[in-house]
Formats: sequence, structure tokens, C-alpha cells
Amino acid sequence: MRPGADLFCMAQSLRAGESRQPRKSVQIPLFYQVLVSMIFVAVIPVILLSVVSMGGTASIVATIGTPATVLLLTIGTVLVVLLWSYFVAHRVTRPIVELSVVATRISRGYLPEKEMEVQSHDEIGELIAAFNKMVNTYRILDTLAKEEPE
Repeated sequence: MRPGADLFCMAQSLRAGESRQPRKSVQIPLFYQVLVSMIFVAVIPVILLSVVSMGGTASIVATIGTPATVLLLTIGTVLVVLLWSYFVAHRVTRPIVELSVVATRISRGYLPEKEMEVQSHDEIGELIAAFNKMVNTYRILDTLAKEEPE
């Protein structure tokens, strides 16, 4: 048996085991997650304006006046929209930035010892899982190349 053949068999058994594992959670595509969050952000001003138009803020309007009430509601809406947008953007870009950093380090010759953690089961999670498989395949090929006599 060739040196390193046991590594090849181990890699094959790992690949076979991966295909049999059931998914534990429902996958919601990232597009729909962003779409729902944008609809949520768009509905906030409509709700606030309908509350003001129906007179639900009568005590606030009586105390500080209509223009100040509208200004406060506008500032509150803008703050909620900014915070929500930051949350969504951070959730989408953070794993991509981490993946980019690891890919850059690999291109410079550093091979990470552990896999990147898959934190979601959406498109980004699938990308990270595929990247981990690619790195593991590279590790196996690198080990086989080092074991073969020249």
C-alpha cells in the first residue's frame, strides 16, 4: 500500500459521511432574509405616521406640539432604520470578510489548522462549508505530495 493511501481512504469516508448527515434547521435564503428586513424597515415609518394621524399621540402633541412630535418620530424612525441596517449589513458582511482574510492568508502560504466555523445554513454558510472542504482537500494533497519520493 502507498504511503498516504490511508489519508485518501479517510478523506473518502469523510466525504461519504457528510452526505448522510441530515440538516437540522430550515434554510432561509439570504435574499429573503434581507427582503423581510427591508420590508420591516419600510413599515416602521408607515406605522408611526398612522399613529400620529389617528391621534394616538395626543398627550405628546399637546405637550410639545405637532412639529416637535413629527420631528421626534422622524428621528426615532431614522435611528431604528440605521441600527437595523447596520445589523443586517454586519450579519451579511462579517463572514465574508473573515473568509477573505483566511483566503488571503492561504494565498501567502499559511494553511489554517482548524476549519472556519459555519454559523448559518444559508448561502454564506454553504460558501464557508465549501471553502472548508477545499482547504481539507488541499491539506490531503499537500500531505500526499510531501510523502511521495521524488
